This record gives sequence, structure tokens and C-alpha cells, in this order.
Amino acid sequence: MAETTGIRLGGLVLGSDDPERLSAWYRAAFAPSAGPSTVLMVGGSRLIFDRRDDLEQSTREPGRILINFYVEDISSVVAHLKALGITRWIRPMEDFGPGLIATVEDPVGNYVQIVELAARPGAER
Repeated sequence: MAETTGIRLGGLVLGSDDPERLSAWYRAAFAPSAGPSTVLMVGGSRLIFDRRDDLEQSTREPGRILINFYVEDISSVVAHLKALGITRWIRPMEDFGPGLIATVEDPVGNYVQIVELAARPGAER
């Protein structure tokens, strides 16, 4: 199969029985200057919060899809999340080879990874 060109990920849709609450959590955590909306622009991509009545209140298999946010300064993002009172840490900040990673759980149980990649292999972080 030939390489397909002209394709890009337009966004990620998170279904919820309360998309406004879920959107508010993501906004506070990762885009505090964004206004209230069920579409959040993050780094040129859309995170879309959709009202769904066919879902349980909590994700049954939270590790099935991991939402990754690439950041420049993971320590400041982790500190910001802790200052917001976020306590559902799945994985504390640690080195994973190509950089640093931490995993937190959103209000409905999705796993959200915060990733800081090293500038180059072996670079000081």
C-alpha cells in the first residue's frame, strides 16, 4: 500500500454525560486562558467534548486510549495540576527513556499522559 498523504488528525472526541464539566476540567488543567466551550484548541488540534447518553459515568477500560499532551516543562504542568487539587495520579513523573512522563486520570477515568521529550538523546532535562 502506498503512503497516504494529506491526512491529519483533526481532533479527538471525548463522550460524556456532562461534556461541560469534562471540558472545564481539561480547560483548567491544560488551557486555562481558553473560554468555556465544548471544543478546546490545544496545540493546533481540537479536543471535542460530546454529550452522549449511551455511556457509563466512568470509563470501563481507561488504558485503552491514552491522551497525550506534549509539554515543554513537565515539572510546571505537574505542579499546576497538583495546585488544582488533582489527586488521581496513575503514574508519577518519571524518566521513560526519551523524556519524562506522568499520567493522571480525568474526571471520567480516561488516562491523560503529560510528556516532555528530551531535546536530543542524552540531553540534560
